[in-house]
Amino acid sequence: MEFNYNPVREGYSVASQLNELAHELMAKGVTALSYHITPPFYSQVSKRTSVFHFGYPEDIVSTYLDPEILESDPIPDHVMAVGHVMTWQQAVANQKLTEKHREFVRKAMDLGFIDGVAVPLFGPNSRNSHFSMNFGRYISPDDEEIVRPLVGIAQSYHRRICAIINQSDDNEPPLSERESQVLYWISRGKSNSDMAVILDISRATVDSYIRRLFKKLQVNDRISAVIVGLSNSLIKLM
Repeated sequence: MEFNYNPVREGYSVASQLNELAHELMAKGVTALSYHITPPFYSQVSKRTSVFHFGYPEDIVSTYLDPEILESDPIPDHVMAVGHVMTWQQAVANQKLTEKHREFVRKAMDLGFIDGVAVPLFGPNSRNSHFSMNFGRYISPDDEEIVRPLVGIAQSYHRRICAIINQSDDNEPPLSERESQVLYWISRGKSNSDMAVILDISRATVDSYIRRLFKKLQVNDRISAVIVGLSNSLIKLM
């Protein structure tokens, strides 16, 4: 008997899977979560990483997505290197921190971060992602029975997301310089109004560029546009 298993159903998108993952885990007690989408072999806190947050206040998300702040997070790459689930406290305690790392930890504490669970997610062709869950409290060994099935759920969604990314067209879609700029700022979490100010163009013009961008990338949402952009090296870092 031959099985032809395709984890990607019609209508699936990266955005839909991330939203479903967040909804499912939050229904099980997770207060906030984040998911790093990184091209293979890159650091999980590199400028080519897109981080998607659910449940965190907008001001904290904006702060974290600043490339200077993101690159100083000591947890994601350490957890991926170790290769197993650990708490944030363990990840910080189990490595030698640089001054940049220590400053990040101090800022995180000032922002009210207590503890969470850091998870390495592994996919085909080295498409691996750091995943993090926050419960709004310290994590103890007694939480293992709660955390273990949640990690399994996240890994299942990650495999599906990898399949969606791998199905994207291998041909690099041609983008204009302005469209590339818009895609870059989308990847940095900027709103259409923000981009209008940054690029010194009207909000209507930004809207028009985004429609054209989505059509060229054959996507319907901002998250999928970023994923296709990362997969095809379309996002230019400035």
